[in-house]
Amino acid sequence: MSRSRIEFIKELSNQLSYIMKPNEVKELVDYYDEMILDLMEDGLSEEAVSRVDSPEKIKESIKGTPLEINLPISKKFSPYIIALLILGFPLWGSLALALVLVILSIYIVIWCVPFTTGAIGFAGVVGGIVSTVLSPLALMDGLHIGITQFGLGLLLFGIGLLATLFTMSTSRKFITFSQNMTNHLKNQLLFKRGVNR
Repeated sequence: MSRSRIEFIKELSNQLSYIMKPNEVKELVDYYDEMILDLMEDGLSEEAVSRVDSPEKIKESIKGTPLEINLPISKKFSPYIIALLILGFPLWGSLALALVLVILSIYIVIWCVPFTTGAIGFAGVVGGIVSTVLSPLALMDGLHIGITQFGLGLLLFGIGLLATLFTMSTSRKFITFSQNMTNHLKNQLLFKRGVNR
């Protein structure tokens, strides 16, 4: 018994409503409806429905994996869309590149703080140790020079140690912030494609 397009759409919506979210059901039903309409435009009448899998088979093929739906590829490729994509590449390509670079620059700015404090910490610890260890050699130029170098070495070592501790304590926050930002961007891109996590 052959179904009409409306009966097929109703049955497919009913079958999918048990295993998918409403917005996913609507997206998939719209896809199959458009595919049947395309077949009907090519000259087929209601027999276009028989060219598509039954709602039961469609349900079985996607059961358990609602995000990994294998849809048949439409036979119609619009040459106008392809031409527009190619001709518009200088515009949309540069905008996409600008967006990627803005996101990358945000990450660079965020990570400048721990990178700078880490560099200050490393330089302070190493410079402080070297200055303190070599301060006895400065005693040859005078007692006040040796004591000054020893004191400055200790001061530099202390500043470096504080900067290192600050870097270690804030790096966790920067890592968490970067992960949250990455996940947010990823979710936004997936949402724009119509896939909800």
